[in-house]
Amino acid sequence: MAYDFNSQDNRFDFPNPYRIENYFYFCAAAILLAGGISLLIIVRHGLSDGGSVVALPLLIGVAMLVHGLALAGKAMARLRFFFGRGQPASLAPGLTPDQTGTTAAAAGLTELLRHSSLAFKEPVGPLNGVLYSLFRNLIFSPHYIQNIAQRQFQNALAFAAILLSLLVSLVGASHASARWLGLFYFALALVILLKPVERGAQAEVNIGIQGVVGFVLAAVLGPVLVPMLTQGVPPPAWLPGAGQAALVMVCGLAVIALFFMAAMSQSQSDTPQANMAVVQDTLSMNSHPKQIMDEFERRMQEGWVASLPNRVYARRLPEVVLNQESGSFEGEALQETQPVPRGEMADLTWGACFTAPHYRWLGWLNTLGLITLLVAVVSLTRFASRFYNGNNVDAEYAAAATLGVAFWMLGNFCFRAGGVLWGRFDFVSRLIWIEMAGNYQAARMDYGNRFTDSVKTEKKVINIEAMTLRVWVAEIETVAFGKDTARSIVGMRGCKTEAEGLHRILKDFGVQQSMIVAPTSNIDLQRAQAMSAMNQVVASAALSALPATATTAHVMAHASAPAPLHFNCPACAPAHAQGAKFCPECGSRLG
Repeated sequence: MAYDFNSQDNRFDFPNPYRIENYFYFCAAAILLAGGISLLIIVRHGLSDGGSVVALPLLIGVAMLVHGLALAGKAMARLRFFFGRGQPASLAPGLTPDQTGTTAAAAGLTELLRHSSLAFKEPVGPLNGVLYSLFRNLIFSPHYIQNIAQRQFQNALAFAAILLSLLVSLVGASHASARWLGLFYFALALVILLKPVERGAQAEVNIGIQGVVGFVLAAVLGPVLVPMLTQGVPPPAWLPGAGQAALVMVCGLAVIALFFMAAMSQSQSDTPQANMAVVQDTLSMNSHPKQIMDEFERRMQEGWVASLPNRVYARRLPEVVLNQESGSFEGEALQETQPVPRGEMADLTWGACFTAPHYRWLGWLNTLGLITLLVAVVSLTRFASRFYNGNNVDAEYAAAATLGVAFWMLGNFCFRAGGVLWGRFDFVSRLIWIEMAGNYQAARMDYGNRFTDSVKTEKKVINIEAMTLRVWVAEIETVAFGKDTARSIVGMRGCKTEAEGLHRILKDFGVQQSMIVAPTSNIDLQRAQAMSAMNQVVASAALSALPATATTAHVMAHASAPAPLHFNCPACAPAHAQGAKFCPECGSRLG
């Protein structure tokens, strides 16, 4: 990816949208690095004694160091922000200047223009039906935001159902059964917490009827099957209790609620505007219809934004077969101007991070991530310091390790989830689409008098009568989350004045096309004059060699109208009309 700098336009010098998030990443990295170094210092005494029981704290400490360095490296890589060549992403595959054709994505854009509407994916599934009934404007949000909202809503419902099942199962359960149930629900909570992170930020999630049935069975049968399978087996002391499992679920619900609010703050608050401007008229011309496409390309280049070429999504040239006397043709061209930021983007500050509508919940989400990471480091440090004391291993402190791991995963979830929303960019551009269709007839045209003119031209012309010419122009608003992610159209406004102006230019250009071939350069005119003088000399020499009767007949044949003859020219002998003062052949003065 190349970075282009245009000194004449600074609209692409974006402020760093990850500036505040980088601070959160550096703080999280400092917490993890401090915890990792503390664990390594604590376990080094056990290593010197040759104890193998310190392997678990050692691995946790190394994992903390690696995670902390990864967060710090990610923040350092985003200290400066650039938009490179070809960014943001195009709405459809682009065509090079020498390519023709169209794509399915380009056809989808033209359908949006034709129907003056925006396309939104319809939600599927019973849970999504509940979600979209609670948040009606969510359907107008980008598909990216809808996926996130659907996933977190379903995860929140799953957490709530499992937490309710845990509370019900603990009623009347023995101490041993409660410990085993705590392990079961603890593992189930971690699976739900890790699932959205593993599937990626943009993965679609749809629990559906099967998922609902699965969660109901787990919540109902789990509390029954776990005591039956563990009957008579004493639970180990390191098992996480039911209270710890419930705490992880409650914290998970809080994290998901914050993330859900952050995702919803990125959605459309009002119904988006969607209208189109189209100008349609007929055009009659005597030239190839491709010349309209060439003029369209020239006009588009004159309007390049910041001298950056438009994105060409479709180019179908009209085809005319000259060997056929008649036929039909179609052509179209679809271009998008370079997307520019919508308004001025200000540097994000700490105050705006917790007050701006798009970033308020993200700030609190990352703050909660720092708190959970701090709790995880404290719990794991306590586990490492108390787990091994000389010659004995105290397994009761293993609960601190499970709690620390759970909160570590919660903190990682906060940063991973919030990271997909920080890089929001709003753009404005224009979509210009022209289409033409009509019938043509081939003909040959001769210009010049066959008997008297010395210079005559002929040309095979294409006659087009009442060709349909449509021009569509719309200003679109798009949003992207990240430099390389797909853009989504969230608004469309028709540009009636621009459409009428472009249509008038193309129509006038077509009407003014010449169908007569004539010399145009100065060299052509000079050569034509030389040939005319040579023709006169040759004609004079030829006439002087003819008998008087022949020359008289020649003059009479070229006379424009009959006139009485008076006398012959004393220099060249041909007769002339009465009243002439100069000889029409040699120019000698008469009389």
